[in-house]
Amino acid sequence: MTARPPLSEEAEREDRAEYDELRRLEAKIRELRNRRLTLVSEVRRLSSEQKMLFDARGPRQQVLEATHAEHQGLGRKLSELRHRRDEARNRLNEALARVRDFTFQSPRSEHPHPDHLRKEIADLEMRQQTHALPLAEENQLILRLRELTKSLGEADKHRAAVEERQRQFKELEGALAAARREVDALGAEMAQGRTERERKMQAMREHLVEVGRLVGEIREKSKQRGLVMERLDASGRELGELEREADRLVARAKGRRLEARQSIRDYNRSVRETVAGPDAFARTAEAQLEELLKRGKVTLSG
Repeated sequence: MTARPPLSEEAEREDRAEYDELRRLEAKIRELRNRRLTLVSEVRRLSSEQKMLFDARGPRQQVLEATHAEHQGLGRKLSELRHRRDEARNRLNEALARVRDFTFQSPRSEHPHPDHLRKEIADLEMRQQTHALPLAEENQLILRLRELTKSLGEADKHRAAVEERQRQFKELEGALAAARREVDALGAEMAQGRTERERKMQAMREHLVEVGRLVGEIREKSKQRGLVMERLDASGRELGELEREADRLVARAKGRRLEARQSIRDYNRSVRETVAGPDAFARTAEAQLEELLKRGKVTLSG
């Protein structure tokens, strides 16, 4: 180990003061380094929590987007159903108009139904055969039978036309019922679609609330991390300044040691030259005086 060279009293005081300052700086540097380690751990913790929140947000965002796509699909389906229902309503109105027009245009039948006439004829014949009637009443019965028989003949002639109109009327009523069933079915399907779309909307609201909460927490963690990073940067700058100041003090102390060693070497050399002879001593003195003259004015005192 190299021995420490002796210093002047003033240099010794400066050395002790700077040594104390260096110890203070080293203590401050250790404190700052420990603080920076704590801040680094805090940054890592916040980054980890932020990543966990981001990872949790991803699946929820995907579900939200899928639900939104389903909601839009239901909207398109409802629009198509609404168009089909409007067309079905038009067909229903047209079918209803045809039924009304047919009923309005149908002539009122002046002939009773043939089956009714046959039944009345059968009843009168049975009465004639089973009852003894006065002559006048029997003549009226026979006259009535003749009228009914004539009406039955005329009714049979018009029966085909009546049955055809009845068939047409049933077809129109069937078309009207089918159109009404189509409108009702499309209305029920639309009601079900609206209910399903509302459920999707409610699910979207819930997902949006959760995604918003996660985004808010992510932003809060980012803000906290930014504040910690600012403190970390500030402590880094402060630590750099302290380390530079400590290096400066160490460099000054080393400079004083080097200067003291150089002074000792110069002194030892001058002693050796003095011992070597008066001429050598004179040469050394002249050299030192010349060096002093180069540096500035020299005052000699007795």
